[in-house]
Amino acid sequence: MKRFALLGALQAASMILWSAPARCQVPPDKVVASRIRAYLQPFSDTGNFIGTVLVARGGRILFRQSYGMANYELSVPNSNETRFHIASVSKPFTAAAILQLAEQGRLGLSDRVSRFVPGFPNGDRITLDNLLTHSSGIPDINDIEDYDTFARSPHSVEQLVAKFAGLPLEFEPGSKERYSNSNYSLLALILEKISGKSYEEYLRDRIFQPAGMQDSGSDGEASRLIPFAASGYNPAGISDFEKAPYVDWSNKTGSGSLYSTVDDLYRFDRALNTDILLKSSTPQLHYVKAEEDRYGWYMFERVGHRVLAAKGHGPGFTAELDRFPDDDVTIILLCNSYGTASQNPIAAALAAIVFGQKAPAPPSLHAAIAESLLASYAGQYQFGPDYFDPNAKFTLTVQPGFLLMQIGDRHRALVPISATEFLERTFFGHIAMLKDSEGNVTGLTCRYGNTTFTARRL
Repeated sequence: MKRFALLGALQAASMILWSAPARCQVPPDKVVASRIRAYLQPFSDTGNFIGTVLVARGGRILFRQSYGMANYELSVPNSNETRFHIASVSKPFTAAAILQLAEQGRLGLSDRVSRFVPGFPNGDRITLDNLLTHSSGIPDINDIEDYDTFARSPHSVEQLVAKFAGLPLEFEPGSKERYSNSNYSLLALILEKISGKSYEEYLRDRIFQPAGMQDSGSDGEASRLIPFAASGYNPAGISDFEKAPYVDWSNKTGSGSLYSTVDDLYRFDRALNTDILLKSSTPQLHYVKAEEDRYGWYMFERVGHRVLAAKGHGPGFTAELDRFPDDDVTIILLCNSYGTASQNPIAAALAAIVFGQKAPAPPSLHAAIAESLLASYAGQYQFGPDYFDPNAKFTLTVQPGFLLMQIGDRHRALVPISATEFLERTFFGHIAMLKDSEGNVTGLTCRYGNTTFTARRL
């Protein structure tokens, strides 16, 4: 399965949920904290959320709590000081750095890439604004066939850009938008060329230090020790975890190499509300609604309130920073698990709670069923042409208390939540078995957000 397509669908789904009426009586801070704690507990108890949460309103932190382990091998719990990789939540920082240079007159957003990187293919057709808005047409480096192998070794920003520079454009620059991490790696290279500093040095000097972010940085050197760093995990089994695949984070420079804490990200949020990092007019001009994220942010409505959301997925980590600019509300979730429950449904539910709306009870997360019933679902299945990986075949095998879904070299745990329904833990999908009039299993449906796919049994 192409990961970018599935993650894009999940992001889109999280943007259209929770469309309840906007204006309700705002509950007191202590009530909000109590409701958030009660909502999160079942996710923590079943291994569907590990990490740290911070919720703030009007400059006051209403809720800050950590769950699970920063390192399961050493039994080190997550804490407020734990530093998490924030994956694509790095993009707003890269964009802010470019916007700073634009404010200083050192570049223009309409400038062509060729001005800064002579010889870059199609560089005379691609603007910096195209890169910042994912409208360049440059393919995503993550989708290159050997990227997973490539990303296990360290690479400079120049080497990253060289990896995708020769690929043909997917569309005419400016004609459409399609998410591509390559855009932000190229922006990191341009940042270094203009500033004369490394990507990490520039962010430290011009963003982290002015915002008071003392516990954040760019993981560009694998041998460097990062104090209080969380290890990354993938969901495994009913409630367990396994180590995430290794990646050298230098391969995410510009697009996803940063690490941070919930408190540091809140400091970033506070700084964006002032002129510390950018002039107040700059975000108002560029942080607008679009098909993909713009300048690192998605803009949409959640529970009837305008939100700027930065979302990140990386090997073993998930992150979300939601800013409600009209309400001065901030919700931050940092997780050292690749499971997406933190983004959907948790982030949306926490917003509903903060704004005094009714958040439904957490979804069913586990139910014990007979092994013989599990065995009746085992076998081979095939999705249709509308699936992310068209016509993908997969196998369901019986494990102690759950089913294992294997698609190619990837596997996902399907945890029973009823006799015919399962929770797919990695992407928090809903699986429902299909049977004919005689009770024979004929296939299944797989729902992510509001998108449902059907697979037939072979």
